[in-house]
Amino acid sequence: MSNLNKDAVLEVLGRVQDPDLHKDIVTLGFVTKCEVDGGKVTVVINLTTPACPVKEELKSQAEAEIRTLPGVTDVDIEMTAVVRGQEGTPRVLAKSIQNIIAISSGKGGVGKSTVSVNLACALAQTGAKVGLLDCDIYGPDIPMMMGLNGHPEQTEVDGKPMLTPKMNHGVKTMSVGYLLKEEQPAVWRGPMVHKLIEQFLSDVTWGELDYLLVDMPPGTGDAQLSLAQLVPLTGAVLVTTPQAVATFDVTKAITMFKQVNTEILGLVENMAGQTIEGLVEGAQEGQSVRLCVGGQEETLKIDSEGRFRTVVDLFGRGGGERLAARFDIPMIGQLPIDPSVRVGSDAGMPVVISSPDSPLAQRFKQAAGKLAQRIAVRSFASLPVLD
Repeated sequence: MSNLNKDAVLEVLGRVQDPDLHKDIVTLGFVTKCEVDGGKVTVVINLTTPACPVKEELKSQAEAEIRTLPGVTDVDIEMTAVVRGQEGTPRVLAKSIQNIIAISSGKGGVGKSTVSVNLACALAQTGAKVGLLDCDIYGPDIPMMMGLNGHPEQTEVDGKPMLTPKMNHGVKTMSVGYLLKEEQPAVWRGPMVHKLIEQFLSDVTWGELDYLLVDMPPGTGDAQLSLAQLVPLTGAVLVTTPQAVATFDVTKAITMFKQVNTEILGLVENMAGQTIEGLVEGAQEGQSVRLCVGGQEETLKIDSEGRFRTVVDLFGRGGGERLAARFDIPMIGQLPIDPSVRVGSDAGMPVVISSPDSPLAQRFKQAAGKLAQRIAVRSFASLPVLD
């Protein structure tokens, strides 16, 4: 007679370890349902984020462990997720938002808004509830990049007028760009910036969100300080290029966030080289072609298809890696230059939407997964875990 029962299933599931939390999924409380009906085993594993990069790996391990039990004829595993908020200081504003993450940089022109929209869309594609707040008051690019325009609708909640976020690609957004005419600049002093950010957090019907990504203006000014003062941030993601001047300015942003007790969740190195490739008709494998870029000549070998390829480091190499090593910050993404990003951004179609299977989109998705992973680990850091 088979001894297949719930206790036996939970015992083998105790061998499945979460690689980040270093505990098994039973101890962590991830197994929320475990039923045995004859030879059929039904299990629900509830993770900390739908963007978990090891979700399929955990599912495969769990199924393999269950199938080692005598008498098992069928295994049905459902993977779900509930994103945890951060323990600690309660929020007065944005109470329905689990995690607020600042996307910032030391200087302009490094592609911070591009990173923001693609991370937001990538997280939304996993099933997470995502918002994107454009706090770049003086250069609000999020509406164009998300393919949105026009004034947001107004509603009333408990007698209070509220703005409804505009939504596209599964992401709720709000920006000062929706409130001003296209050609009208925001010539505002610090107190006005502070008040606007406060209103975006308190007077917008965000609803329940797992993640609110906040696209910050460049530098370490009023917007960054206001956001950190108004809400306890889950953390910040810093965007840089490999260029020395960009990494130099990011060090100031790192110091600023430390001063306001905000953890740096990760570093994204954007514009990390550009792939150049070509085809030489009639060329034989092993032949050479000389390529001149930026005054430097490089000799490349031709492959069996008559093609050659190389990576040109337009903004240098290794700046982000050195910065990550110096400050012990995880590198969550290295993104090459790709013209499709510019085309998609201008058309309101982030590359993870317009070319979801492209190598660059996959890199954005990996970066989003690593970010969600870092947030999940941080959320467990302050919680007791049973041994």
